[in-house]
Amino acid sequence: MPYNYIVGQLLRDDNLAAFSLICSVVPTFDEKDWAALLHDTRNWQCISARDIAGRVRGLAVFRLRMHPEAGLLMDVPIFIALSAGDHHEIAERLFSSLEAQAAACRFMRVWNKLPETLQEIEDPDFFRRWDHGLIYRVHQ
Repeated sequence: MPYNYIVGQLLRDDNLAAFSLICSVVPTFDEKDWAALLHDTRNWQCISARDIAGRVRGLAVFRLRMHPEAGLLMDVPIFIALSAGDHHEIAERLFSSLEAQAAACRFMRVWNKLPETLQEIEDPDFFRRWDHGLIYRVHQ
């Protein structure tokens, strides 16, 4: 059965569905933290993968920041591809979209453990560490 997914900026109408997706994987993540994460002043960006019925099946939250060792880094603390039928396709489409948006970066880091709080996501000491995710060299 072929699946079709639309990957793009998370729509405002999908915020609650995206939060539900996060809670299915990390039930401790608070709704207030989710709302704060999406606030414009924090500079986090969020892309989603929606199926043809409009349901959010995948999610990636990221921002570009200067890392002391890596230079400009795309940091991806939240990367979720959830589907009983085709999670590999969702993950591939989300990752391809991230890679295209990371063209100015040397590296992309996808965390290997989803954060439980906004505080964990924005901890500057944790950001500087180099031991908590898949480090991917972005091909220029």
